Amino acid sequence: MDNFYRGPATLLTGAAEVPVDAALFTETTGPGTAWSGTIRPEGDRRLWTELEGDTARLRLADGRVCRVTVLGSGFGPVEVSGEGPLPTQP
Repeated sequence: MDNFYRGPATLLTGAAEVPVDAALFTETTGPGTAWSGTIRPEGDRRLWTELEGDTARLRLADGRVCRVTVLGSGFGPVEVSGEGPLPTQP
């Protein structure tokens, strides 16, 4: 069972869809598992500071969608956390 996802994703926040590169991981498995990681907007895009503390959705390249909480935002990588199955699990 994988405990790491690295690859393309799309951050879905209201009407905005922002292409990002995601690096998500967990140290545990099973129901109720918490996971975290970073997302980085493609190119020179930035994520709005207003997103900090908000819940958003993250759509992976294969179409799966998970809920994330944005822990920080701005230029560069942005920290996120989520609960439930790690997005690497179908």
